[in-house]
Amino acid sequence: MMALPSVRLASILALAFLLPSGGRLRAQSRPSLLEQVDTYSARPALGTGVAIQNWRLPIGNLTLTLERGTCAPLVAGGKALGFHFAGKGSFTYRSQDPLERASFTSNFKHILGSPLVKATFGEDKGNLLLTESISRLTVWFAGSGPDLPQGPAENLPIQPFQEDWAFFNREGLGDRGQAFATHLSNTPAQALIQVELQGEDSPFIYTFDEGASRREYLYCVANPAPQDTAHRPRTVLLSEQPLGWNWKFPLPPPLSLIAVDIDLKAGKSEAALTVKETLVANQEGTQIVALNLYNQMDRASRSGTYQVARVLDGEGTPLPFHHRSNTILIQLPKAAPTGQPFSLTFEYGGPILVHPRGDNYWELGVEPWFPQPELNGQAYTVHALFQTHPDDIPVSGGKTIRREKTGQGNLLEVRIDHPTQFFTVMAGAYTLMEETRDGQTIRVATYADNGGRMEQRLQNIARQTISYYEQLFEKFPFEEFNVIQVNAVGFGQAPPGMLKITNEAFNAKSDILSSFFIKGINQRFAHEIAHQYWGHLVKMPSHEEQWITESFANYTSALALRSMKGQGPTAFEGLLSSWRNQASAYADAGTIPLANRLRWLDNPRGSFLARTTLLYEKGALLLAALHKDMGDNAFALFMKSVIANFRWKTATTASIEQLATMAGRKDYGPLFRDCYWGTQMPR
Repeated sequence: MMALPSVRLASILALAFLLPSGGRLRAQSRPSLLEQVDTYSARPALGTGVAIQNWRLPIGNLTLTLERGTCAPLVAGGKALGFHFAGKGSFTYRSQDPLERASFTSNFKHILGSPLVKATFGEDKGNLLLTESISRLTVWFAGSGPDLPQGPAENLPIQPFQEDWAFFNREGLGDRGQAFATHLSNTPAQALIQVELQGEDSPFIYTFDEGASRREYLYCVANPAPQDTAHRPRTVLLSEQPLGWNWKFPLPPPLSLIAVDIDLKAGKSEAALTVKETLVANQEGTQIVALNLYNQMDRASRSGTYQVARVLDGEGTPLPFHHRSNTILIQLPKAAPTGQPFSLTFEYGGPILVHPRGDNYWELGVEPWFPQPELNGQAYTVHALFQTHPDDIPVSGGKTIRREKTGQGNLLEVRIDHPTQFFTVMAGAYTLMEETRDGQTIRVATYADNGGRMEQRLQNIARQTISYYEQLFEKFPFEEFNVIQVNAVGFGQAPPGMLKITNEAFNAKSDILSSFFIKGINQRFAHEIAHQYWGHLVKMPSHEEQWITESFANYTSALALRSMKGQGPTAFEGLLSSWRNQASAYADAGTIPLANRLRWLDNPRGSFLARTTLLYEKGALLLAALHKDMGDNAFALFMKSVIANFRWKTATTASIEQLATMAGRKDYGPLFRDCYWGTQMPR
């Protein structure tokens, strides 16, 4: 683990002389969860300031240079939480990770790269350096922090701090209170430092976390998007560097969700849920469980509000919790034993059933509508019981245990016995048509009698595609597969056992808008079905490994297209050529693993295309290069080996590279180094 260079205090008592009372810090019993959150959420008092001149303070890869001004400690409950500086200074941030060079550079160019910007962006000994002048900053720390220099006492005006505190407490800039409360409970021996900077060009937020994430981050804070009626500032991740590990060998998750049992009772817009979860703590000392759970699904329309009534432990005892910023914290009576399952039950609900564009359906989809850890901690079995309004027909992935009409409405019970992610349910004005052959059920759900009588054709296409994939890989991962119409155009999505697809797939006679998207509908259909293998059977552990789902599904769909009557090699080669043209245009913008970092505020469409071409197309071209070099037999062995080694598990790119080398009997390290971890295009 990387040590914090030259900033630790031997004791927090070194700041005692700056406290308003002038007394020593008093010993306290462990605060409650709410007290701990409030400590770093409420505005602290300013202690007596000290004049600063030419103070250089390194924190990780951030160096603060405070030329002149005043520093004063932030004090709450007899403790120093940090300090505030006002005056003249600057910061320099060093990016030592070659993997993020392209994305850091392109994000800077499209956010801070105008001729009027005062920030400098350059290179030193192979590292990228960002330097920016600052007028004020606030440093927050957990436990020990930096010693303030000796100097004459000087009062710091309170208004600049009040303004900074109000600015950085705005929704959308993270939740300092929750972050520090979790850290102080679970990893108190490690450093957590957050620096909020008022730069000459832009505000910035820097975080150094030796605790659960073991990373340091630098964010740029931008103005709200024009269409955001909630007026939330936007953050753009400029840099994220691991502390003591690297992206090729990701860390295990601090917390894993291994089983979920859902009981949902739904009206037209209101719903009540009881969700029992089985979790496993993977790090010692986990006494606060932090899970993602919506507070409000759509802030702009103020719809989809979640209200948590109770959280219970395995014995049915209510536990303290704190729900804010789409995160719920639960305080356990004692630290969870490492590696041993424990259960929590959540009772919540409210007007959470949002009808998109006013349509007559709702969806609880791939986002946190039930409590869940970060992505690498999601691999859970599912049992779910849905009771919906009489007008709403529910559809969900998994094996159907029962589907029936009751006096209260419609009931659907499903089960998924293998570890999965992204569990989803939809309900609305759907008509179901299903057919079972050889133990495989294909169910088509058409919306508002607008299916265009395409149900049978879509069933046949799905069955043919599944049959091809079973020959290519192995038995299809789900006994039941649902094709669901979405009243929109131009996209598809594949939760477990489901394919959500827009209207053009159902329209025998397309309107002008639908026909714009229908050209690639066969490939998109095949791509989404492929996600049942690449995304569910084989999972990605993090967004840095998303190519394992998107690129593998994309190339698999191209192979399916090649096998289709009327498509064949010509369509396959045309698809590869199109991908090459599009991906080449954005190859220098970033690398495949960091494609999700691209966010260009001056060109949102450009960053969307760059991300898409890297994740979906350049990654697929890397697989095509492997296929061409290996030949059909070795490549088929390679793909089957990935599935065999990671069936119902998460895979990593490092492991995939090893399997490619074994199957092809050739070192493919240079190909991955240049084209996956680097910006070169596969040939």
